[in-house]
Amino acid sequence: MNDQTLLNIIAAALEGRHIDLLKEVEKFYVELRENGEHELACLIAEKLKNINCKQTGIPEVLIHEGITDAGMPLHSGNYADYWDQLTDILPPDEATGQKQPEMHIKQFEFLVNECKLKTDELFLDIGCGSLRGTRLIVSYLNRGCFHGMDVSKKLLAYARQRVAENPEMAEKEPKFAHDDRFRFSKIFPGIAYNFAFAKSVMTHLFPESIWDCLVQLRRVIKPEGVFYSTIFKDNKVNVYRGDTRKTWYNTEWLKETAELSGWSLDEIGETRVGQYMCLFRPI
Repeated sequence: MNDQTLLNIIAAALEGRHIDLLKEVEKFYVELRENGEHELACLIAEKLKNINCKQTGIPEVLIHEGITDAGMPLHSGNYADYWDQLTDILPPDEATGQKQPEMHIKQFEFLVNECKLKTDELFLDIGCGSLRGTRLIVSYLNRGCFHGMDVSKKLLAYARQRVAENPEMAEKEPKFAHDDRFRFSKIFPGIAYNFAFAKSVMTHLFPESIWDCLVQLRRVIKPEGVFYSTIFKDNKVNVYRGDTRKTWYNTEWLKETAELSGWSLDEIGETRVGQYMCLFRPI
């Protein structure tokens, strides 16, 4: 049976509201995601985009993953395309999160007051986006200490514009770079960081991308450095569930992956910046 025939059978099951088949679709979809078969899983998601989950009885896991949210693009298998699609239909700050005008204040207070970020530390903002959350950090740090990386060229253009229009930020000469594989040593050569931060990044990544991030970041973090990252936690799954819209991870798997890539992991839990915070330290 080829993929198209399989998709047609699944579509018929969904549109016909066959509950037993729907349960099988749920199991099959989860297995695809956990086995890394993202392309076929995304094709299934495409079949669902015009179907109302709650009216048809589509499995709960598919509802949670936001596959059929009206007006929002489905996962296309390409992170950059996903974020660029969002910025086409939403203002940049909204594309990277909910309307929370105070979020930059909360992140500043968390990083400076709780994490003890110092003004002379080299800071790497992974997934800096439009600087919605870390613009106060740019102004706080010494000149040249802020480095921001993002997968979206559109969001980086907005970040650069935001800096250019703010003299206090511009005088700090923050550096920005585009990359889709976390190649920090390539985009910022010769730099070793004291502090790395990723808010709402691992909440959108598949397992292989989390591995890439941890391995590449380990190469450029100082021995005493720290990496704070948020996740969505769900220890009822073997590894993860979700899609580019949202991904939930089992923290036991994440700890094992961290250790294999040269990190220890401490679960901090809920913080003022939202989501579930993890602290990685090089080992």
